[in-house]
Amino acid sequence: MIVTALILAATLAVATGCESTKLTTTKIKDIVDHPRDYENREVTINGTVTGSASLFVVKFFEIQDDSGTIKVVTERVLPKQGEDLQVTGVMQAIEIGTERLIVLREQSN
Repeated sequence: MIVTALILAATLAVATGCESTKLTTTKIKDIVDHPRDYENREVTINGTVTGSASLFVVKFFEIQDDSGTIKVVTERVLPKQGEDLQVTGVMQAIEIGTERLIVLREQSN
């Protein structure tokens, strides 16, 4: 009886821990609309990969949630288009002249 209760408690703790991760994700629209609030801060987003590219020294992919799209710069293997991901990284703004690009620099694990 006690063993069953401990297993149930552990299962609930794990399930609650996994669910709380989803509650702490940030909507992409919030990051893009208010970049100064997120600049150089760690954020976690959930979404679907909509494309990817590898340029000479930079690899990135686009991820989309129900609120918007953002580019994610990574050093890891690029994900497949259509893959659902949770990504944690630091938001950065890249400014070239009058153009500003908001990106998330993925943290390597």
